[in-house]
Amino acid sequence: MLEVRQLCKNYSGRQVLSPVSFALPPGQCLGLAGSNGSGKSTLLRLIAQVEGPDGGDVLWNGRSVLGDRQFLRVELGYVPQSAELARELSVKQQLVLWQRACGLSGALPEDILDLMGLGPLLKKPIRALSGGMAQRVSIAMGLLARPNILLMDEATAGLDQDYVPRLLNWLEAFVAEGGSLVWCSHHRAELDRLCGAVLRLREGKLLPGYDLPGEAEPQ
Repeated sequence: MLEVRQLCKNYSGRQVLSPVSFALPPGQCLGLAGSNGSGKSTLLRLIAQVEGPDGGDVLWNGRSVLGDRQFLRVELGYVPQSAELARELSVKQQLVLWQRACGLSGALPEDILDLMGLGPLLKKPIRALSGGMAQRVSIAMGLLARPNILLMDEATAGLDQDYVPRLLNWLEAFVAEGGSLVWCSHHRAELDRLCGAVLRLREGKLLPGYDLPGEAEPQ
């Protein structure tokens, strides 16, 4: 089980994320919703340890994993809101580099390449990719290690539309097979489809309670 306990963040003395806590068991998807600047991306970056929190903890199966590189490489996959790729590399070089960073070797997984249609792009330089192509590479990087936990921040934003249903179908199967997914989105239909419950943030603060799919948007 993934547990987030009182994670918070300050920038220049201003609190941009008030303490947030939740638990996510295996085989469930938790949605994150809120307007731009509400703190959703900050929360995911703290869980993924792209940034350090100013308080709180992240636990996996009851054990703190802050600073645990093995957890980040093997158990957790993170897809940021904007693709963070090395422009000087080819698509294949980027994927192989990330695979090695995760402690993996061997050929790139064909099923992940096929899912995101990356076979024809492997020799293409990152700098020559369209925004949608870059997003497909970023998603593939998050899936390469076959993690037990996925954090996905607006993963369908800018994604080529042919790949949106592919990704959503794959994620449904991932959760059904015991994976844990945190899905951040502005799209109500995606939240309703994937998530058992949705947490809502406003101005860095978690709104009380869980929003259940199908219910009206809180005002």
